Amino acid sequence: MERRTRIITAAICIPLFLLFIYAGGWWLGGLLLFLGVVGCVEYARIVQTSSYRHHQAALLLGWGYIILGFAGLYGARVESGVLWLLLIIWSTDTAAYEFGRRFGKIPLAPTISPKKTQEGALAGLIAGMLVGLVWGLAVIKAGVIPSLLIAAFISALGQAGDLLESKVKRLAGVKDSGRLFPGHGGVLDRFDSLLLTAPFMYLFLLLINRA
Repeated sequence: MERRTRIITAAICIPLFLLFIYAGGWWLGGLLLFLGVVGCVEYARIVQTSSYRHHQAALLLGWGYIILGFAGLYGARVESGVLWLLLIIWSTDTAAYEFGRRFGKIPLAPTISPKKTQEGALAGLIAGMLVGLVWGLAVIKAGVIPSLLIAAFISALGQAGDLLESKVKRLAGVKDSGRLFPGHGGVLDRFDSLLLTAPFMYLFLLLINRA
């Protein structure tokens, strides 16, 4: 039942998200603002239920992280590279999960996310690099070396963002950050990799487009 719920949610939300990205402008800006507000509320709840000693500092730092992440996502759309970012992250996540589930043996970070494996992380990195290279050459026109380096950096950083969010939830003793997406959790659960990588992708796109 849970798997079915996840599939239905993804089948509805992913096309809608891509539609908002295509529309851009106020449509995308409004959506990202909504997601950012929900993400900040989720994080505030996590901090309140956690053992963080400095709640206010942790709260402000987390909010800044969320706001910067969604701002970077909007900036990547303005620079016509948000699909590059999404494809790298999604291919990384898919390959890491599927390969790790089938062939993973060595834990990647057992105290943070026990199900993640080193084999899965490596497969995700390779998949992200390959997809990023193809899109970077065919669409962004960034060249082989820049495309590979950016794809590798974004893929690795995206996995780090996933682990970071898992660490925060583990410290707070919660499974999901929220319930906005049935079967998938909250905003922070679904955008963990993008929040960390989007600002960097925006900077890379600025350098490429103005070179």
